[in-house]
Amino acid sequence: MSRGAVRKWGFPLLAAALLSGWCMASAQNPLEDAIQQLNSQNVRGYLQPFVNSVGANFNSGFYHSADLSDAIRVQFQVIAMGTLIGPTEKSYLGTAPKGYSQNPVQTATLFGGDGATVPGLAPGMSYHFQNGQVNTQVVPFAVPQMTIGNFFGTQAVIRYAPVPAISNMPKITLAGGGLRHSLSRYLPMVPLDLSAGVFYQQLTIGDYLEEKGFAFGAQVSKTFFIATLYGGLQYESSSMSVHYTYQGPDATPNTVIGLSIDGENSYRATAGLALDLIIMTLNADVSVGKMTVASAGFSLGL
Repeated sequence: MSRGAVRKWGFPLLAAALLSGWCMASAQNPLEDAIQQLNSQNVRGYLQPFVNSVGANFNSGFYHSADLSDAIRVQFQVIAMGTLIGPTEKSYLGTAPKGYSQNPVQTATLFGGDGATVPGLAPGMSYHFQNGQVNTQVVPFAVPQMTIGNFFGTQAVIRYAPVPAISNMPKITLAGGGLRHSLSRYLPMVPLDLSAGVFYQQLTIGDYLEEKGFAFGAQVSKTFFIATLYGGLQYESSSMSVHYTYQGPDATPNTVIGLSIDGENSYRATAGLALDLIIMTLNADVSVGKMTVASAGFSLGL
Protein backbone atom coordinates (compact mmCIF):
# COMPACT_ATOMS: atom_id res chain seq x y z
CA MET A 1 0.00 0.00 0.00
CA SER A 2 1.01 3.65 -0.29
CA ARG A 3 3.88 4.48 2.05
CA GLY A 4 3.70 8.26 1.90
CA ALA A 5 6.42 10.64 0.87
CA VAL A 6 9.66 11.73 2.44
CA ARG A 7 9.13 13.49 5.80
CA LYS A 8 11.78 16.12 5.31
CA TRP A 9 10.11 18.25 2.65
CA GLY A 10 12.16 21.42 2.58
CA PHE A 11 9.52 23.93 3.69
CA PRO A 12 11.98 25.89 5.88
CA LEU A 13 13.76 26.82 2.64
CA LEU A 14 10.76 28.96 1.77
CA ALA A 15 12.03 31.96 3.71
CA ALA A 16 15.40 31.89 1.96
CA ALA A 17 13.82 31.21 -1.41
CA LEU A 18 11.59 34.26 -1.20
CA LEU A 19 14.68 36.40 -0.72
CA SER A 20 17.12 34.79 -3.12
CA GLY A 21 15.05 33.46 -6.04
CA TRP A 22 17.60 30.64 -6.44
CA CYS A 23 16.29 28.17 -9.02
CA MET A 24 16.62 24.40 -9.34
CA ALA A 25 14.24 22.38 -11.50
CA SER A 26 12.18 19.61 -9.98
CA ALA A 27 9.66 17.43 -11.84
CA GLN A 28 8.06 15.96 -8.70
CA ASN A 29 7.82 16.95 -5.06
CA PRO A 30 6.90 14.90 -1.99
CA LEU A 31 4.04 17.15 -0.94
CA GLU A 32 2.06 16.66 -4.15
CA ASP A 33 2.92 12.94 -4.18
CA ALA A 34 1.46 12.61 -0.68
CA ILE A 35 -1.70 14.56 -1.51
CA GLN A 36 -2.44 12.32 -4.51
CA GLN A 37 -2.75 9.33 -2.17
CA LEU A 38 -5.37 10.98 0.08
CA ASN A 39 -9.13 10.87 -0.41
CA SER A 40 -11.24 14.00 0.11
CA GLN A 41 -11.92 13.26 3.79
CA ASN A 42 -8.31 12.57 4.74
CA VAL A 43 -6.80 15.44 2.75
CA ARG A 44 -8.80 17.89 4.87
CA GLY A 45 -7.37 16.56 8.12
CA TYR A 46 -3.88 16.17 6.68
CA LEU A 47 -3.69 19.75 5.35
CA GLN A 48 -5.76 21.67 7.94
CA PRO A 49 -2.77 22.69 10.13
CA PHE A 50 -0.88 23.73 6.99
CA VAL A 51 -3.80 25.89 5.86
CA ASN A 52 -3.97 27.45 9.34
CA SER A 53 -0.25 28.23 9.49
CA VAL A 54 -0.02 29.65 5.97
CA GLY A 55 -3.03 31.89 6.57
CA ALA A 56 -1.72 33.06 9.94
CA ASN A 57 1.70 33.79 8.46
CA PHE A 58 0.74 35.74 5.39
CA ASN A 59 -1.84 37.81 7.28
CA SER A 60 1.06 39.13 9.41
CA GLY A 61 3.59 41.94 9.11
CA PHE A 62 1.59 44.62 7.32
CA TYR A 63 2.51 47.46 9.69
CA HIS A 64 4.91 48.66 12.36
CA SER A 65 3.28 52.02 13.12
CA ALA A 66 -0.14 53.65 12.95
CA ASP A 67 1.37 57.04 12.05
CA LEU A 68 0.18 57.85 8.51
CA SER A 69 0.65 61.60 8.55
CA ASP A 70 0.72 63.43 5.20
CA ALA A 71 4.38 62.94 4.24
CA ILE A 72 5.77 61.19 1.18
CA ARG A 73 7.36 57.95 2.32
CA VAL A 74 8.45 54.85 0.41
CA GLN A 75 9.93 51.80 2.13
CA PHE A 76 11.24 48.47 0.85
CA GLN A 77 10.83 45.77 3.46
CA VAL A 78 11.59 42.15 4.19
CA ILE A 79 9.10 40.61 6.61
CA ALA A 80 9.79 37.27 8.31
CA MET A 81 7.07 35.34 10.14
CA GLY A 82 6.85 32.13 12.09
CA THR A 83 3.71 30.28 13.25
CA LEU A 84 4.03 27.99 16.26
CA ILE A 85 3.06 24.35 15.69
CA GLY A 86 1.88 22.43 18.75
CA PRO A 87 0.97 18.76 19.36
CA THR A 88 -2.65 19.26 18.23
CA GLU A 89 -1.42 20.29 14.75
CA LYS A 90 0.55 17.07 14.30
CA SER A 91 -2.28 14.51 14.11
CA TYR A 92 -5.87 14.07 12.90
CA LEU A 93 -8.53 11.34 12.77
CA GLY A 94 -8.33 9.61 9.40
CA THR A 95 -10.34 6.86 7.70
CA ALA A 96 -8.74 4.07 5.70
CA PRO A 97 -9.96 3.32 2.13
CA LYS A 98 -12.55 0.63 1.40
CA GLY A 99 -11.27 -2.82 2.16
CA TYR A 100 -9.47 -1.77 5.32
CA SER A 101 -10.48 -0.95 8.87
CA GLN A 102 -13.05 1.87 8.71
CA ASN A 103 -12.76 2.97 12.33
CA PRO A 104 -11.30 6.51 12.63
CA VAL A 105 -7.61 6.25 13.43
CA GLN A 106 -5.23 8.91 14.71
CA THR A 107 -2.51 9.55 12.13
CA ALA A 108 0.00 12.17 11.05
CA THR A 109 -0.82 15.52 9.50
CA LEU A 110 1.62 17.30 7.19
CA PHE A 111 3.47 18.36 10.37
CA GLY A 112 3.32 14.94 12.06
CA GLY A 113 5.61 11.94 12.17
CA ASP A 114 4.98 8.51 10.66
CA GLY A 115 1.50 7.76 9.38
CA ALA A 116 -0.57 5.07 11.09
CA THR A 117 -0.86 1.53 9.70
CA VAL A 118 -4.23 -0.27 9.81
CA PRO A 119 -5.02 -3.91 8.91
CA GLY A 120 -7.06 -4.90 5.89
CA LEU A 121 -10.18 -7.04 5.87
CA ALA A 122 -8.24 -9.77 4.06
CA PRO A 123 -5.37 -11.54 5.86
CA GLY A 124 -1.93 -10.06 5.25
CA MET A 125 -3.18 -6.71 3.93
CA SER A 126 -2.54 -3.34 5.54
CA TYR A 127 -2.84 0.34 4.68
CA HIS A 128 -0.25 2.95 5.64
CA PHE A 129 -1.44 6.55 5.93
CA GLN A 130 0.76 9.30 4.52
CA ASN A 131 3.70 10.32 6.66
CA GLY A 132 4.24 13.91 7.74
CA GLN A 133 6.35 16.04 5.42
CA VAL A 134 7.68 18.72 7.77
CA ASN A 135 9.06 17.92 11.22
CA THR A 136 9.05 21.36 12.83
CA GLN A 137 7.81 23.39 15.79
CA VAL A 138 7.68 26.64 13.79
CA VAL A 139 6.53 27.19 10.21
CA PRO A 140 8.73 29.97 8.75
CA PHE A 141 7.72 32.36 6.03
CA ALA A 142 9.21 35.52 4.53
CA VAL A 143 8.00 38.06 2.02
CA PRO A 144 9.36 41.17 0.28
CA GLN A 145 7.04 44.12 0.77
CA MET A 146 6.84 47.74 -0.36
CA THR A 147 4.84 50.54 1.24
CA ILE A 148 4.01 53.75 -0.61
CA GLY A 149 2.43 56.76 1.09
CA ASN A 150 1.20 58.77 2.69
CA PHE A 151 -1.23 60.56 0.40
CA PHE A 152 -4.08 62.20 2.29
CA GLY A 153 -3.31 59.86 5.17
CA THR A 154 -3.42 56.75 2.98
CA GLN A 155 -0.68 54.14 2.47
CA ALA A 156 -0.50 51.33 -0.10
CA VAL A 157 1.11 47.97 0.80
CA ILE A 158 2.35 45.70 -2.02
CA ARG A 159 3.63 42.12 -1.83
CA TYR A 160 4.88 39.98 -4.71
CA ALA A 161 7.21 36.98 -4.70
CA PRO A 162 7.54 34.42 -7.53
CA VAL A 163 9.66 31.48 -6.36
CA PRO A 164 10.71 28.73 -8.81
CA ALA A 165 10.82 25.07 -7.83
CA ILE A 166 13.75 24.34 -5.52
CA SER A 167 14.85 20.76 -4.88
CA ASN A 168 11.79 19.06 -3.29
CA MET A 169 9.83 22.30 -2.90
CA PRO A 170 7.24 23.15 -5.59
CA LYS A 171 6.93 26.47 -7.38
CA ILE A 172 5.41 29.19 -5.16
CA THR A 173 3.89 32.53 -6.11
CA LEU A 174 2.63 35.12 -3.63
CA ALA A 175 0.83 38.29 -4.69
CA GLY A 176 -1.20 40.72 -2.63
CA GLY A 177 -1.49 44.06 -1.01
CA GLY A 178 -3.73 46.45 0.83
CA LEU A 179 -4.52 49.97 1.92
CA ARG A 180 -4.18 51.67 5.29
CA HIS A 181 -5.74 55.00 6.25
CA SER A 182 -5.10 57.35 9.15
CA LEU A 183 -7.89 57.74 11.71
CA SER A 184 -5.87 60.25 13.74
CA ARG A 185 -6.53 62.96 11.13
CA TYR A 186 -10.18 62.88 12.22
CA LEU A 187 -9.38 62.69 15.96
CA PRO A 188 -6.73 65.39 16.56
CA MET A 189 -7.24 65.42 20.33
CA VAL A 190 -6.36 61.73 20.78
CA PRO A 191 -2.69 61.44 21.97
CA LEU A 192 -2.12 58.22 20.02
CA ASP A 193 -1.68 57.41 16.34
CA LEU A 194 -4.66 55.45 15.00
CA SER A 195 -5.19 53.81 11.62
CA ALA A 196 -7.22 51.11 9.89
CA GLY A 197 -6.37 48.80 7.00
CA VAL A 198 -7.67 46.14 4.64
CA PHE A 199 -5.49 43.50 2.93
CA TYR A 200 -5.86 40.69 0.36
CA GLN A 201 -3.37 38.02 -0.74
CA GLN A 202 -3.13 34.93 -2.92
CA LEU A 203 -0.54 32.16 -2.59
CA THR A 204 -0.13 29.40 -5.19
CA ILE A 205 1.89 26.29 -4.25
CA GLY A 206 2.72 23.91 -7.09
CA ASP A 207 -0.12 22.62 -9.24
CA TYR A 208 -2.53 21.52 -6.52
CA LEU A 209 -2.78 24.23 -3.86
CA GLU A 210 -3.94 27.84 -3.83
CA GLU A 211 -4.66 29.83 -0.68
CA LYS A 212 -6.36 33.21 -0.49
CA GLY A 213 -6.45 35.48 2.53
CA PHE A 214 -8.34 38.58 3.60
CA ALA A 215 -7.82 40.76 6.65
CA PHE A 216 -8.94 44.08 8.05
CA GLY A 217 -8.28 45.73 11.37
CA ALA A 218 -7.32 48.76 13.42
CA GLN A 219 -3.83 49.77 14.52
CA VAL A 220 -2.54 52.00 17.32
CA SER A 221 0.95 53.28 18.11
CA LYS A 222 2.90 55.75 20.24
CA THR A 223 6.40 57.00 19.44
CA PHE A 224 9.05 57.81 22.04
CA PHE A 225 12.13 59.31 20.35
CA ILE A 226 13.30 56.48 18.02
CA ALA A 227 11.11 53.74 19.55
CA THR A 228 7.50 53.07 18.57
CA LEU A 229 5.18 50.82 20.54
CA TYR A 230 2.45 49.48 18.28
CA GLY A 231 -0.41 47.03 18.31
CA GLY A 232 -3.67 46.14 16.66
CA LEU A 233 -6.81 44.07 16.49
CA GLN A 234 -7.55 42.21 13.27
CA TYR A 235 -10.26 40.06 11.73
CA GLU A 236 -8.95 37.67 9.09
CA SER A 237 -9.88 34.71 6.95
CA SER A 238 -8.07 32.29 4.68
CA SER A 239 -9.13 29.43 2.44
CA MET A 240 -7.09 26.90 0.46
CA SER A 241 -8.36 25.36 -2.78
CA VAL A 242 -7.08 21.83 -3.38
CA HIS A 243 -7.41 20.20 -6.81
CA TYR A 244 -5.75 16.91 -7.79
CA THR A 245 -6.22 13.48 -9.35
CA TYR A 246 -6.74 10.88 -6.62
CA GLN A 247 -4.38 7.88 -6.91
CA GLY A 248 -5.14 6.01 -3.67
CA PRO A 249 -5.76 2.27 -3.51
CA ASP A 250 -9.55 2.58 -4.01
CA ALA A 251 -9.35 5.18 -6.79
CA THR A 252 -11.21 4.77 -10.05
CA PRO A 253 -9.58 6.00 -13.28
CA ASN A 254 -9.38 9.80 -13.54
CA THR A 255 -10.89 10.46 -10.11
CA VAL A 256 -10.51 14.22 -9.70
CA ILE A 257 -10.90 15.76 -6.24
CA GLY A 258 -11.54 19.45 -5.77
CA LEU A 259 -12.35 21.04 -2.44
CA SER A 260 -11.79 24.09 -0.26
CA ILE A 261 -10.34 24.10 3.27
CA ASP A 262 -10.98 27.15 5.44
CA GLY A 263 -8.32 28.40 7.83
CA GLU A 264 -9.27 28.47 11.51
CA ASN A 265 -7.54 31.74 12.43
CA SER A 266 -10.25 34.44 12.58
CA TYR A 267 -9.09 37.08 15.06
CA ARG A 268 -5.75 38.25 16.41
CA ALA A 269 -4.30 40.79 18.81
CA THR A 270 -0.81 42.13 18.01
CA ALA A 271 1.80 43.91 20.12
CA GLY A 272 5.23 45.02 18.91
CA LEU A 273 8.17 47.42 18.98
CA ALA A 274 9.84 49.33 16.12
CA LEU A 275 13.11 51.28 16.05
CA ASP A 276 13.35 54.11 13.51
CA LEU A 277 17.03 54.58 12.55
CA ILE A 278 16.50 57.36 9.96
CA ILE A 279 16.60 55.38 6.68
CA MET A 280 16.31 51.97 8.35
CA THR A 281 13.54 50.61 10.57
CA LEU A 282 13.66 47.40 12.60
CA ASN A 283 10.54 45.90 14.14
CA ALA A 284 9.28 42.77 15.87
CA ASP A 285 5.86 41.71 17.15
CA VAL A 286 3.79 38.80 18.40
CA SER A 287 0.20 38.05 17.38
CA VAL A 288 -2.12 35.85 19.41
CA GLY A 289 -5.27 34.19 18.06
CA LYS A 290 -6.13 30.61 17.11
CA MET A 291 -2.48 30.45 16.05
CA THR A 292 0.46 32.30 17.62
CA VAL A 293 2.68 34.15 15.14
CA ALA A 294 5.98 35.99 15.65
CA SER A 295 6.95 38.55 13.03
CA ALA A 296 10.02 40.69 12.41
CA GLY A 297 10.83 43.22 9.71
CA PHE A 298 13.72 45.14 8.17
CA SER A 299 12.82 48.30 6.24
CA LEU A 300 14.84 50.68 4.11
CA GLY A 301 13.61 54.03 2.86
CA LEU A 302 12.28 57.38 3.99
